[in-house]
Amino acid sequence: MTPTPVPIAVRVVRALRRALVRLVRSPRFALYFVWQLVLANVRVATEVLTPGYAMSAGIVRFPSRCATDLEVTFLANFITLTPGTTSLEVEPDTRAIHVHGLYVTDRDAFLADLTAMEDEVLRFLR
Repeated sequence: MTPTPVPIAVRVVRALRRALVRLVRSPRFALYFVWQLVLANVRVATEVLTPGYAMSAGIVRFPSRCATDLEVTFLANFITLTPGTTSLEVEPDTRAIHVHGLYVTDRDAFLADLTAMEDEVLRFLR
């Protein structure tokens, strides 16, 4: 038995619904992103303007829950746009992201921060 194709009208309605949901969720995501940007910039500026060296750079493998290329691309770019972190590589088969961070004193805490970022990205995109 072959599946019945979805009518074009149904696909259009679904696409419009997804667009509307993203539009409604975008202010929350924008505020979250701006807040993360401010926090990261203050931390990096403090590092630059004060004597001493508090950075503890490291690279971690972040096992992403992203299901599509759009989601993983959006998350990787979001990570890179936040000062102090850079996405280095995305594993194509598992969609895990290798992330370089300037402040990786506690690996679990760093992964928890990345998970919070991912939660916001997925809430916005899904």
